[in-house]
Amino acid sequence: MVHWFRGMFEDPQNEMPYADKEDPGDSPYRYPWGGPYDADEQLQDEFSGIVPIEVIQEAVQEVQSDGTLEWAPGPNHPDQIAAREEAMAEHYDELPPPALEDIQRRIENGVVPSFGNPLEREEREALRRELAELRALLAQDPQPHGGIGHNQPPEQLALTVDLKIEATVAIDEMDAELAKEMPNVEVVVDAAGRLQKVLSWIGKKLDKSVDSFMAAIGSASGVAVVGSVTAQLAGVPVVEKIGQVVGTALHWLNTVTLPF
Repeated sequence: MVHWFRGMFEDPQNEMPYADKEDPGDSPYRYPWGGPYDADEQLQDEFSGIVPIEVIQEAVQEVQSDGTLEWAPGPNHPDQIAAREEAMAEHYDELPPPALEDIQRRIENGVVPSFGNPLEREEREALRRELAELRALLAQDPQPHGGIGHNQPPEQLALTVDLKIEATVAIDEMDAELAKEMPNVEVVVDAAGRLQKVLSWIGKKLDKSVDSFMAAIGSASGVAVVGSVTAQLAGVPVVEKIGQVVGTALHWLNTVTLPF
């Protein structure tokens, strides 16, 4: 019990910031990640019903033997883990996703993908929803679109049969991998690359370079095609959704291949 407690909690003076001088409250420290925790309460919550209360009280006396009565969450405590994951998510949401070439380079350099943490699961589910929506849009007959801001007739932006097949196969392969507990990241990279080629074709139709096209898609967490591309693609939901899928796929690939 003492070993468990010391693995989950620590003296607040190790990491906790001092309380504001103007409003110190009851504690000299602030607890931004949860706490302060009471040893007696925490040990009883964890071990009551498993070991006699007298033994729990002996453990309480042991952990408090140096005079520390208030405890902060240690590095292994769920509060600390959640705070780190939230900070990491906020940090990487502010950065554009890497290119597929960067992801491939990480894999070639020996980075082992990591699956199963809450952020990865959330991003994976978001990507699978985007794939389902894109699959449904591709299955529909092309609809006339207006107001795309280009001198070509709007119907010229409709995907060819070959491109529709290419996009649909890429979607199915990517989704099949994402349904697995341990997806093959290289399959997802390859499928995302083929969707990028579809965007490349559309970009050429719009006299846009692939770089500018993907730069727009990569912003705003891949949620929407932005900037000048938005104006030219207004009313073309299939094209917008392909861009969203590629952007979301890049974010998921970045999350599972972070090199640390």
